[in-house]
Amino acid sequence: MKLLAFFVSLISFSISYSYTLTIGASKYNPPFETWANKDGHYYAYGYDIDLMKEICKRLNAECKFKPFDFDELFPVLEEKKVDLIIASIIVTSERKERFAFTLPYLESNAQYITNSNSSIDKLTDIHGKRVGARKGTPYGQLAKIVSKDNDIIFFNSSEDMFIDLQNNKLDMAVMDYEAAKHWWASNPGVYKLVGGKIPIGQGYAIMFNRDEIELKNKIDRIILQMEADGTFVKIYSQYF
Repeated sequence: MKLLAFFVSLISFSISYSYTLTIGASKYNPPFETWANKDGHYYAYGYDIDLMKEICKRLNAECKFKPFDFDELFPVLEEKKVDLIIASIIVTSERKERFAFTLPYLESNAQYITNSNSSIDKLTDIHGKRVGARKGTPYGQLAKIVSKDNDIIFFNSSEDMFIDLQNNKLDMAVMDYEAAKHWWASNPGVYKLVGGKIPIGQGYAIMFNRDEIELKNKIDRIILQMEADGTFVKIYSQYF
């Protein structure tokens, strides 16, 4: 009987680690994704990461995160170098023509941010400005809608964008509302938010190739479970 119990536990252990997902995430976009080096090993943390870890747990899957610049995420998914993407991806009509998305897990909003000593105080001041945005995001298009005279400068990471903002190579930046709030709150007196949050897209969602409908549907069901049992609120409250 003890031998049988041993083999049963061994089989259960094997099953729990037989399903592996490779997940693409942004290299640096706090509070959604951040990577740190600990004892020579890189590990990810942030809202998207914690959310995906809980989903992996409920999928009974081992999930491995891989960092990419934001605009690299789309080709690596199409080339099937990763199984899915979680990286504060905004659902848009154009993206839905190429990819499949889960139910949204967070509403998507844009936010302008600039240096605290800037003369820009309101959205109506944003004309003919040098506006920074991350490559691959819809924020450059938004800045052009606000004013076609704006000069949009794209960056691989929000970190590089804020370096140029501090060095006055930019007049302002536009980004995820939660990310802008993070930079503003983490650097008291350095930055200021301009205007309120601006709705953009159809929410943040996990992105797949369109032939991964079975996996998408599984995760949709888990998202609904997490919403019902309070897990979403618990994770959200840790970051926002």
